[in-house]
Amino acid sequence: MYTIETSLDIAAPFATLRAAISTRDGFRAWFADDTEVDAAGHYTFSFGPRVVTFTLERADDRGVAMTCVREQNNPDWLGTELVIALTPLSDRQTRVELAHRGYPHKNECYERCVEGWAHFLSSLALYATTGKGHPFDAKVAAPAAAPTTAAVAS
Repeated sequence: MYTIETSLDIAAPFATLRAAISTRDGFRAWFADDTEVDAAGHYTFSFGPRVVTFTLERADDRGVAMTCVREQNNPDWLGTELVIALTPLSDRQTRVELAHRGYPHKNECYERCVEGWAHFLSSLALYATTGKGHPFDAKVAAPAAAPTTAAVAS
């Protein structure tokens, strides 16, 4: 299994980043404009025809941990674990460490995700410091392949 790991120090308070990584509105502002959260703690992120659903395993002052339990057009994400850890460095500086673990192959999907996570961490920093990030917006994205769906029991 393969892991993507990246980190970024962001000139924003811990509380701002905690809300950005643990709420629907936070994720909508920097990650995916089409984000839904249900009462059971399932976060569904839509990237045009690619849709992934994560079960929230943990959300606390250390950050969040989620496991991908359902996917559409993104089979390499199924069963992966996403951990976003926060460390306050000062009142106005926070380190964000992201680990996306469990990719079955180092293939084109993995390489796109390495680039994607770099973009989305930059989007998170922009959102935390200016109030406006660059989340994925299906209204401006190009269409992709026909749908396929898989799920694991949660």
